[in-house]
Amino acid sequence: MIIQSRAANRILDFGGWTDTHFAGHGKVLNVAVTLFANVTVRTVPGRSATINVQDYDEKVFIQNILRIQYDGQHDILKAALKVMDIERGVEVSISADVPPGCGTGSSAAISVALINALSVLSGQFLAAHEIAQLAHRIETKELGYECGIQDQYASAYGGVNLIDMPSYPTANVSPIVLSSEMVANLETQLLLVYEGKGHLSSDVHRKVIEGLRDPQSSTARALDGLRSTAEDARRSLMRGDLRALADAMDYNNALQKQLHPAITTENLERIEAIARSRGAIGAMINGAGGGGSITLLCRPGKKIEVAAALRAEDFRILPFSLALKPAHAWVVSPGE
Repeated sequence: MIIQSRAANRILDFGGWTDTHFAGHGKVLNVAVTLFANVTVRTVPGRSATINVQDYDEKVFIQNILRIQYDGQHDILKAALKVMDIERGVEVSISADVPPGCGTGSSAAISVALINALSVLSGQFLAAHEIAQLAHRIETKELGYECGIQDQYASAYGGVNLIDMPSYPTANVSPIVLSSEMVANLETQLLLVYEGKGHLSSDVHRKVIEGLRDPQSSTARALDGLRSTAEDARRSLMRGDLRALADAMDYNNALQKQLHPAITTENLERIEAIARSRGAIGAMINGAGGGGSITLLCRPGKKIEVAAALRAEDFRILPFSLALKPAHAWVVSPGE
């Protein structure tokens, strides 16, 4: 049996950081895009497992799938096999449409895509909410990583979602249906730029947690402010008001930077400055920051000019459309 699966990355995570255990409660709006985590699972004789991590050109071999141990080498992938109780031999191939450490929820997208494929293999056929919950539990409970809840739900549901977290890690997901005009506007005016090096979000999380020990700190005040930005973004999107969306991006970006100086970098600041000089009206660092990528909103007709200026400075543009459908896994027909 051969199963293929893919799950989207996300950008524009308004209210990010408020979906964490140290925030306690919060609200996030994010947008899934057609930059996917791609997974292929093949059954093989016996009980061994081979995981081909194509972006790193690395291979993990597990002699007995019933005796998986963690050693720091692609443990999220091993944990998915363990938690899903796979008892037959498999060969898994993983690839991503974004660079490692891009800040677009790529590790969650890989986890969601793999869990979805394994749910088909095992006959469980999990729903999007179940897949997201399990992917989050693998990172936090099984492996002990610092991890918010938004990325897993963005990848599992696809589209544009308002994710309300009344208490960690409970999530109430409200999909937002945009007009066809707003979808087209976003696709023709948004630009995703990779700064050229990755980050480890767990490290940045730990620095922010340290700053939250003082409830009167600028970090604590910024977190309170971030709780409002998801609703600001929702209203802007529903009204089709791109100027208001740009303002919400800038406000969210300023609050992110107040959480900790390590959230922005010299390259991210340079990208924003070049982009604004050529026609960008909004900018927002993706994810936890500390490197990775930034999303820009350009004036109508200015996207190509902004992109060209950034390419001339050796920054990488990651083209995308909105990914409006949920994560998907399917059995490949014989002969394909």
